[in-house]
Amino acid sequence: MAEGASGRRGNGLPAGDWGALVDLDPRLSAALLARLEAAGVAAYVEPATAVDTVLRGVTLPSRPLDRLWVDAARADAARTVVAAEVADLTALLAEDDPGAHAGGLVQAVPRGAARRVLPPPVLPGAAPEPAPGEPARPSDDEVFAQIVAGWDTPGDDPVPRWPVTEDDGPSAPPAPAPERRAPRRAEADLPGWVEPEALEPGEDDHFVPPPPPPAPRLRPRTLLAVLGIVVGVLLTFAPSLLGMPPTNGTRLLGMLALGGGAGALVWWLREPDLDDPDGGAVV
Repeated sequence: MAEGASGRRGNGLPAGDWGALVDLDPRLSAALLARLEAAGVAAYVEPATAVDTVLRGVTLPSRPLDRLWVDAARADAARTVVAAEVADLTALLAEDDPGAHAGGLVQAVPRGAARRVLPPPVLPGAAPEPAPGEPARPSDDEVFAQIVAGWDTPGDDPVPRWPVTEDDGPSAPPAPAPERRAPRRAEADLPGWVEPEALEPGEDDHFVPPPPPPAPRLRPRTLLAVLGIVVGVLLTFAPSLLGMPPTNGTRLLGMLALGGGAGALVWWLREPDLDDPDGGAVV
């Protein structure tokens, strides 16, 4: 595959099925493509990208990396070439810095970052691939799916991990707690002004308000003032109901009657009874 506008660079060998093998430093891409071509393995590299598992958006790694795609049918041969390249690079780095390795220059492709991810070779600092028969490490999406599926799965723990009432659905409301009364004090501890008989609980044992006072009777002058307001409204807005012509004089008479009745009601307001204990506050 030749170099394209998308940043792809290939070794010119064709393949029917491709798989992402490793992410590597762009400075190693040319040498690794040449070694894979010599081994007869079709390969190409392109800028590495990742997929955000939460937002499902394509993101770039923290530093530029090339993603190596190889012929999936010859993945074993590609792993051998990459492992040999990593070993040679580690030995070269160790000449100047003992203990250095190529773990930061060649790394495994994150799961879910490409449409098809092949198992990488054993890289320095990377966890080895599971042996045959051992379960593979699940991806983040698989772990999340297992958590969601476990919400509705009944547990077999001897002690429930949350209140059992949440699994049983709505239940009957709890019975009200019995009313507790404060313990009565001994009569010897009561002040002298308290009558012990007043502390004896009655049959209902609750406050009963006194009956409301009777409604006050309207005085004749109050009735006269209300009648003046009614006549004033009729003379002002509907004089024909009283047999009067709708003239300005009739309206003026009605307004005078309306104002006089309202003024009389205000002037004849009932004075409060200051001796009545149930009369309320007087401001």
